[in-house]
Amino acid sequence: MSVESPRGPNIRELESLRIARAAEPERRSRLVPAAIAIVVIAVIGAAGWLVYQRTLGRPIEVQTAIVTMKQAGQAGTLLTGSGYIITQHKYIVIGTKILGQIIAEPIEEGQKVKAGDLLARIDDRDYQAQLRQAYADRDLAVANVTLKQQRADRLRALYKEGVQSKDSLDDAENQLSVAAAGLKRADSAIDYAKFNVSQTVLRSPINGVVLQKYREVGDTINYGGSIQAGGGATDIAQLADLSDLRCEVDINESDIAKVTMGSPATVIPDAYPDNPFAAKVVKIYPEADRQKGTVKVEVRILQPDLKMIKPEMSAKVTFLSSTPTTKVEAATVLAPKKAIVTEGKSNSVWVIRDGIAHSVPVVLGREYQEGVEVKQGLNGGEMVIVVPPAQLHDGEPVTPASS
Repeated sequence: MSVESPRGPNIRELESLRIARAAEPERRSRLVPAAIAIVVIAVIGAAGWLVYQRTLGRPIEVQTAIVTMKQAGQAGTLLTGSGYIITQHKYIVIGTKILGQIIAEPIEEGQKVKAGDLLARIDDRDYQAQLRQAYADRDLAVANVTLKQQRADRLRALYKEGVQSKDSLDDAENQLSVAAAGLKRADSAIDYAKFNVSQTVLRSPINGVVLQKYREVGDTINYGGSIQAGGGATDIAQLADLSDLRCEVDINESDIAKVTMGSPATVIPDAYPDNPFAAKVVKIYPEADRQKGTVKVEVRILQPDLKMIKPEMSAKVTFLSSTPTTKVEAATVLAPKKAIVTEGKSNSVWVIRDGIAHSVPVVLGREYQEGVEVKQGLNGGEMVIVVPPAQLHDGEPVTPASS
């Protein structure tokens, strides 16, 4: 029989209420995976936020341009025309006057060359042999002249003494004249042989660029051989002098009075419509084309970019007025054509202020080569969006595209 303490339950009852220590490790084993899962979720969330900021959360990237000002009194447009880029001397075809096999041709199409650079070398062994033979013939002619001179001098002395007849002296002097003529002929043969040897080495006469090669190393130049299209029987290469690039354009007879020598112009290559080049009229052909009813005009590009402009490229020429207007006018605000957004009869542009895009209504005027006149809405110097995205909203953050 158990004895219950007057102060509370007995020891056995207290032991039955105690929590076993074996349950504590089991609780820890459940908490560890949960903590790891929370950390993983936090890392994934942070990475997702960074990706969102750099992709979907990043402001849309747009192409931009600056609204420019056209100062009053600048030259106005007279007329425009289409033509092709040429050089002052058109194109220079380099060839030789001799026949032979090409043994060297260190040039390629598009390669820039300087005056004196080697273009091609022809096998000159037979021409060198002819030159040596010419020198030998000249030595023989000199010896013959010396011999005939001595004989004539001897007979001349004997004739004065009355020992030789006049006929013998005349015959000796005639032989001397023939020998002298033979010496001149030998000298001419040497000059001709030297010329042939010089034709075996072809060098550039100008600073320019190689447009086309008509032959390759190993080809034999002969009058009956095959050649590439555009080259003659003895042509090697075609060069162009890029120091004076021009644009050739046909102007209608009815408009030719508007074009004068030295008047300013602008050349815009079709391949680079956003890169105009200043030019001026340098040639107006004296004869018109009866069939087309046009007059050919050449304008010289003042500062050409040889990385862009190439011979035979198509281009547009805008002829400008050489006399500025005397009327006092305010400067014209010009916006890029691709920045204008037209909806029905209203026009607007997207202006970027502090990284935020705002739609600004504008009133347009005349259209120039440089852009469209903005009469109201812009003051000049604003950054506008070129070809704005269709999903763009007013007040939306944007990022100008880096050039």
